[in-house]
Amino acid sequence: MIQQEMLQYQALDGELNRIERDLRKNENFIKRKQYKALSQECEENLGKLDAKAQELRNQLAQARQTVDKINEVIEEHAKEIGALEDVDELNYMNKKLNEQLTELSNIDKDIKRILKEGEEISKSFDDINTKLPKLVKLYNKCNEDFNQAAAEVKPRVRELQLKQAELKKVIDPELFDRYKRVSEGGLHPVFVPLQDGTRCGGCRMDMPKAVVDTQMASKPYMRCEHCGRIIYKEN
Repeated sequence: MIQQEMLQYQALDGELNRIERDLRKNENFIKRKQYKALSQECEENLGKLDAKAQELRNQLAQARQTVDKINEVIEEHAKEIGALEDVDELNYMNKKLNEQLTELSNIDKDIKRILKEGEEISKSFDDINTKLPKLVKLYNKCNEDFNQAAAEVKPRVRELQLKQAELKKVIDPELFDRYKRVSEGGLHPVFVPLQDGTRCGGCRMDMPKAVVDTQMASKPYMRCEHCGRIIYKEN
């Protein structure tokens, strides 16, 4: 037979687990998590937009520098054309001038594209900066309400934990170690009674009677070969 104190400890653990599950099902706990995720997404998007805006600023600065250089070349070509009399040379310079004007037109299109993207980024900034404070406000409200719900059960949690601390003082260390290792794997209850001589009281699966008798010959408990719980014989 398993120590009654161990079973009492397990029962208290069960109540603590139920309290924790109820808190995690709390509407404010769920919404708080959602609002936090949305807020983080907004902040990440702001970072991406900021990086893109900086990239566009660099592109715009480079484009304007290119425009200045092209204008300088055009001015030089215009002066040279004014001093030329040879038709072939005039045609050549006109060709070079047209090439610069074409490049200038392409740069102008690129600048318009950069400015348009900048306007879109600015709008996205405004949208997020309008949305983010609302999300933060909603998160804070849910967080406050959830903390209040958690505070309401805190005295009971503390009471259960104190009872467990007292019980642990008299529980067999080996038995308690087994309990912790199984419970940390997510199984509860850990200790379950043997039913009908061969059935696990947790998963309800049968085991060979010879195996049960052999394993329980020296100890009042055994590990279920199906679910991993610890089965004990009741008096």
